[in-house]
Amino acid sequence: MRNTKIISRAIATLTLGTALVACEDTQTTPKPTTTITPPSSVITPEPPKPPSLPPAPVPEATAPAVQPKGKPAESTVAETDIDDESPSGALAASREALSAGNKERALKLATIAIEHSPKRSSAWNALGRAQLQMGKRKNAITSFEKAVELNPQNSYAQNNLGLALIYDGRYSDAVDALEEAVQLEPVEGYMWNNLGMAYEHLDRLEEARDAYHKAVEMDNDHAEESLARLKGVKSVVRTAKAEPDTKEGDSGGGSTGPR
Repeated sequence: MRNTKIISRAIATLTLGTALVACEDTQTTPKPTTTITPPSSVITPEPPKPPSLPPAPVPEATAPAVQPKGKPAESTVAETDIDDESPSGALAASREALSAGNKERALKLATIAIEHSPKRSSAWNALGRAQLQMGKRKNAITSFEKAVELNPQNSYAQNNLGLALIYDGRYSDAVDALEEAVQLEPVEGYMWNNLGMAYEHLDRLEEARDAYHKAVEMDNDHAEESLARLKGVKSVVRTAKAEPDTKEGDSGGGSTGPR
């Protein structure tokens, strides 16, 4: 009986063990877990780039304006008023303007000549001539004195200074300048005539006649008139002043000449 129980237990144990083994063999393999990959980040497409424009053309460099040489940085005369850019050209143009009776133009051009050549005697002489014809006697005397200072051998400047002094009533000073002028070269007939005028204003009639004679010898017409006027005259007091006209032969024969 007891053996029967032992056998029954053994069978039961064996059966339980077989059942356990069977459970391991028949156990379904768990399905692999499907891993859900999160959707990748949504990439927003870049906006289309605008078409590249060609580079703007580079403007060509403009050359700076070049001031003409010999042109003043601040002049009161337009370029068209100047016949020549050189100081000599301005001086020549001033003389031409004076001969044509254009006193203002002559004055401006003479001023330009002086700006470029302040130590040129003939430029100051031209300025004085224009000033004298415009009635600016004091200014003219100053200009002629500067011309003589720069070139004491300038007979034209000496003569013109003497004539301006006559117009200003400074006859003794005029004689000094004109006596110097006739000792220089070149000497013109009107220089002797102007000296005769200065002598006559000082009542130095014999010296006046001598000066007029020399002027006549050089074909000065006004000197002949002056000699005729003084014929037989022993003394004369002249109070009238000649008008400042620089053309040769006018105003009693007074003349500044071409220089």
